Amino acid sequence: MKNKTRIKQKIQQFLTLGIVVLLICPLNLAAERKGAQLMIVKEDGQVIDGELLRVKENSLLLMTSGSETGVTVDFNEMIKLKIKRKAKFGKGALIGLLIGGGLGLLYAGSGDKEGENVIFGGSSNVGGTVVFMGAVGAGVGGIIGSMKRGYKEIQVKGKAPSQIKEIMSKLNKKARFKT
Repeated sequence: MKNKTRIKQKIQQFLTLGIVVLLICPLNLAAERKGAQLMIVKEDGQVIDGELLRVKENSLLLMTSGSETGVTVDFNEMIKLKIKRKAKFGKGALIGLLIGGGLGLLYAGSGDKEGENVIFGGSSNVGGTVVFMGAVGAGVGGIIGSMKRGYKEIQVKGKAPSQIKEIMSKLNKKARFKT
């Protein structure tokens, strides 16, 4: 009877771990690559918001919501540009999983005098405690990671040509179509 209960616990732990892994891993691996979202402030005060398609020799090609062919913005006309940061659900979930699992392991190892934990039913269920706490940590970490967004601002006006080339090189890595 004890063996059946133990096997049942192991199956539950394995299924829980499988669910956690499925939540963390991206399911759409064949998705089309998208360029970074940019917000560009031009010298005339105009703000252009769109997806970076390509970095040209002295300009950027953006796809904005109002254009079908794209908008070319010359580097000489830019004051600054902002790169929208993507949410990091997977990274947050992984960190949460590790922290939660570690805390679960610490908690499972710290029992009362008989070696039993009050909440999770004893030291024989160390794996269940680790999986449960890891899953909770992954959930919380994923939520926190997905909320962490913002913009990275880059001043363009007044930069030396070598610095502009460096900025262009970094932007090229974030473009949908690399040159």
